[in-house]
Amino acid sequence: MPSPATKRQAPLKAAEAILVARDPQMVAIVKLLKRLSKAPTSVLLSGESGTGKDLAAHALHFWGPRAPFPMATLDLPSIPAGLMESELFGFERGAFTGAASTKAGKLEMAGAGTLYLDHIGELSPALQGKLLRVVEDRRFERLGGNETLSLEARIVASASADLAQAVERQLFRRDLFHRLGVFWIRLPPLRERALDVVPLLELFLSREAERLGRVPARFAPEALEALQSYSWPGNVRELKGVVEHGALMSRTDAIDRSDLPAYLLESGASDWLGNRDKRPTLGEVEKHYIERVLEEVGGNQTRAAEILGISRKSLWERRRRFDLK
Repeated sequence: MPSPATKRQAPLKAAEAILVARDPQMVAIVKLLKRLSKAPTSVLLSGESGTGKDLAAHALHFWGPRAPFPMATLDLPSIPAGLMESELFGFERGAFTGAASTKAGKLEMAGAGTLYLDHIGELSPALQGKLLRVVEDRRFERLGGNETLSLEARIVASASADLAQAVERQLFRRDLFHRLGVFWIRLPPLRERALDVVPLLELFLSREAERLGRVPARFAPEALEALQSYSWPGNVRELKGVVEHGALMSRTDAIDRSDLPAYLLESGASDWLGNRDKRPTLGEVEKHYIERVLEEVGGNQTRAAEILGISRKSLWERRRRFDLK
């Protein structure tokens, strides 16, 4: 069984992937994350799926004084609506049918550490109001309980790129949006930070070589050319998966072009940088990536949503928008 120190090193090591930044806007974001890691204020991380919001959240926790304390994570899309409140606030014995004992919620479990609310846009309007009260008063009660507990944890939330639009459409509370987003950090998509592609490729390849206990230790020139010119609609998450794929397929000391996933080579996106007339729209890139992921998982909606980093509902909405069968 892994020791507590080993368990702690895994997310810390993952968070350090963000340190490879070479792109000026990412360098500025890393500096801001380091500064904010020492502060108690709430932070809202937004960006497309796979841009590294989880990595940034872990960096905020592990780079600061809260690192010795718990980091409690609540992945909102994975929690059934009827259980969301009890997961967040906890409950007392007898609070509802089946509540055989008292259970702490994530607000309590985070202690003096960090509570990370992933995909905050999935929170129901009713719970948005209750969370706002907690954020403002720094107090809460378990379901069915009368004891008032203090919120010691710092709250970090993540959201998709369109949370601001949800606020304008009155689907997400503006007051909660501003309370959580005292510092609002937008993580740019990988296509906007081309200088980071090669450092990220090298970082993840070194980790794969370490994990597999063998080479490959580099990319062949043809493979690197294809990887550099690809538009990365799945962002850093997709890049990491492509490196894992290539490392497993390679039988030499280098990942060749033939070791890369077929969809990447066939997408047509690998040559768009060299010709402005061929550049796809963001919608075309997103549609193609979703289509490929669905194809790879045999149409499994749950698995596809997991790979894409979105909820099944969001996947369904995108399929309808792009007319994907």
